[in-house]
Amino acid sequence: MKSRLPSFANRVLSVLCVGEDTGQLIANPKWEMQGGRLFLVGAVPKKASQDDWMEGLPCAIAWDTVQDYVVFQSIDDYLTRLENGPRKKKRKR
Repeated sequence: MKSRLPSFANRVLSVLCVGEDTGQLIANPKWEMQGGRLFLVGAVPKKASQDDWMEGLPCAIAWDTVQDYVVFQSIDDYLTRLENGPRKKKRKR
């Protein structure tokens, strides 16, 4: 079986690293080797930091620290889902 890394071009990821309680958002991440380790390298999207003080800054997440991630189509997709909260299923009677 071939091992391929997924492409996250033009997407926003919410990444949860081992030992962390909250995820980190990264926009348009690409794979990059740094110091012998694989990183997701992208930018901090709008609404990812209080008062957007980090918006647009480069960020990197070491892949070997990632516990799980969720892929969103865009920052607007992420924000819409965040605002709508969990969806409740209707019970059948």
